[in-house]
Amino acid sequence: TLGYWKIRGLASAIRYQLAYSNVPYDEEVYEQGDGPEFSRAAWYDVKHDQGLTYPNLPYLKDGSFSLTESGAIQRYCAKKWCPTLLCDDDMETYGKAEMAWGVVLDIKGFVATQCYVGDGDKKKLTDAAIPRFGLIAKELIENKFIIGDRICCADFAFVELVEVMDFISDGEIFKEYPSLKTYRDRVFELPRLKECLEEEKRLTFNNKVAKINNM
Repeated sequence: TLGYWKIRGLASAIRYQLAYSNVPYDEEVYEQGDGPEFSRAAWYDVKHDQGLTYPNLPYLKDGSFSLTESGAIQRYCAKKWCPTLLCDDDMETYGKAEMAWGVVLDIKGFVATQCYVGDGDKKKLTDAAIPRFGLIAKELIENKFIIGDRICCADFAFVELVEVMDFISDGEIFKEYPSLKTYRDRVFELPRLKECLEEEKRLTFNNKVAKINNM
């Protein structure tokens, strides 16, 4: 069981990974209230009743075991259902995969924060964010995926970030970095990923309180 807000947010990468790994699951969904209050009571009222050591969203419940933190969830799911995604059969490849994930999370943190606390100016955020994609885009000129020819957990987080920036920049990111468009299309051609993306498109990227959102 995957628990999260009724948005794409941090859960999209997990859902892409579970789809790729061909793992069935159900969901517990929490919806933020409408403005001006934007109540989070749907989650806060039950937050401490879930049996979670560190209550937070997203969470994963797998039988009697449960955990939070999106990165931990992705690693756990990979270890259990698709170990090749961890790339830990070779230490250098593993190091590259972890490094790339850190870079992706840094960019994602910047973009997501500005969507919530910025002034809502998509053009301004586009100008500030697009250069941050440059190094990964350069790697993807030669690489099929972030670290080379094999996919890793970080790819599921990065392809969703590319989706977010495509929306924010009105496609400008693909004009600046064509390799990202090729990469994005390649990832969603993987088994079950295209169908998963269609389901994601039913949701907004961010919660209702965000200044920048696809709603």
